[in-house]
Amino acid sequence: MPLHDTENAVKFSSKQECRTWISERIVRFKLRMVKVQTQTPGEFAYAPQKESGKIFCTSDDDFVKSGTDEPLKNYAEPIKQGDEWMAIMRVQE
Repeated sequence: MPLHDTENAVKFSSKQECRTWISERIVRFKLRMVKVQTQTPGEFAYAPQKESGKIFCTSDDDFVKSGTDEPLKNYAEPIKQGDEWMAIMRVQE
């Protein structure tokens, strides 16, 4: 798997440090409403779809929880490259 933007990634000396960093963060998504087909032919409804996300640290003093927050651990995992660990986002291509 090719890794992108590794030069800007936060790096850790252990897998546990990386897991702790991931567990202290959430992804806050922007949602957009998209038209979807219902079970009834010819009828449509609107459903929210994740459009983009931003990572927030839950331990920051100014952090305020939102309804679209999801744990970063749902989308990232620790990966070792050389002797350093990084939190790598899993994305669909």
